[in-house]
Amino acid sequence: MSGFRASRLGRLSWTMFDWANQPFYTLIMTFVFAVYFTDVFITGDDGAQKFTLTQTISGIAIAILSPILGSISDLRGNRKRWMALWSVLFVIGMGLLWYAYPGAPNGIWLVMFGLILASTAVGFGEVFNNSMLTNLETKENMGILSGLGFGLGYIAGLIGLIIFLLFFVWPGGETNSLYGLNTSEYEHIRIIGPLCAVWYAFFIIPLFLFTPDTKSNKLPVLSSIKQGTTNLIKTFKELKNFKNIFTFLIARLFFQDALNALFVIGGIYASQVIGMTLTQVLILGIILNLFAGPSSILGGYFNDRIGSKNVINISLWGLLISGLLALSIDQTTIFYFIEVAKFSPEVERLTMGIFNSTSQVVYTFVVIGIATFFGPTQTASRALMVKISPPEKAAEFFGLYAFAGKSTSWLVPGLMSIILIFDNNLRNAMLVIMLFNILGIIMMRYVKEDG
Repeated sequence: MSGFRASRLGRLSWTMFDWANQPFYTLIMTFVFAVYFTDVFITGDDGAQKFTLTQTISGIAIAILSPILGSISDLRGNRKRWMALWSVLFVIGMGLLWYAYPGAPNGIWLVMFGLILASTAVGFGEVFNNSMLTNLETKENMGILSGLGFGLGYIAGLIGLIIFLLFFVWPGGETNSLYGLNTSEYEHIRIIGPLCAVWYAFFIIPLFLFTPDTKSNKLPVLSSIKQGTTNLIKTFKELKNFKNIFTFLIARLFFQDALNALFVIGGIYASQVIGMTLTQVLILGIILNLFAGPSSILGGYFNDRIGSKNVINISLWGLLISGLLALSIDQTTIFYFIEVAKFSPEVERLTMGIFNSTSQVVYTFVVIGIATFFGPTQTASRALMVKISPPEKAAEFFGLYAFAGKSTSWLVPGLMSIILIFDNNLRNAMLVIMLFNILGIIMMRYVKEDG
């Protein structure tokens, strides 16, 4: 057992990575820019397919490079220097989203490149941030610190959603110019990329100032690349000696793919299938983050009480049931068989104009279940990886951890894209997510927490 703990300031500063990057996932990838991308930026009916394509490409890049980068980091140390590089690229990628002019008059490639760059850079950053956890906290308390990081992240997403709704979306719909932004060109929506970039650049500063880092080894870059690649190949060959880790990585490969796709496509599904407006999607995001943040922190608490594996299993079953119920809803149907009106004055009155149909309200309650179980899955997974990994290979194994989370992350969006090409039914395409969730549940049966 590890007995080392960094200072409280050092530990809290480490959680600022989650606080700093979560608005990218919440506002850009799910509830604001993703909806704008599919509904306004892409004029055809293939917006969802193109959006999932960006995640397919970034997932392949992370799958190929993250284990190698993790191995190199173990050799050279100084993980914060790597995080600085990816942070710069992350900020640039988000900044490029400003150029998503409505109808894409200048083409789609610069904006799609921005999404790919940002998604890839933050994925690489997560490898090094996760591997730093082994040097900050004892194994007995890692679940709490991991949960605190995710919980603070969701709180940051909640704050970002509220600010954007109150100061940009609502007032932007009533004027042609907002803070000098041309609302007819959707500048008050496109500004979300630069705003999230500024947010990240500011709030990541404490991590670089106060979180302790591993010492830098004076190993030439080319030598570290060669040796790191050799070590990685050796680690893959030795995985037979780390059977328990290998089993967990396979399990995570499935259920994290499902989680990633569910999070990315959630806002688009609410818009295209449930018929929610951008304002309603934002309100949905606020409600979900109200549950996701505390549940992540609570998941860290239960992680240290009933064990990581139990938290993951309970959460995966909760996600599966909630997901299947969510897919049972469209604008005129709930729970697969019950027909409802597309518009309900009674619902509009009871919700004070926030929602205007029964399906929107039922969908919101069902997706609260997804939000409740989403955070604990991430919290317990990161803590379990720390428990079962050898400390001297922390970054390398977290590279494999990222590999397991991203190596086939292109597969779910890719399969969904194929289904959308032939069927163009997002509801049917999301059945792929449920399948991968089930495969994750099956594989977790064979994981040992004390392995």
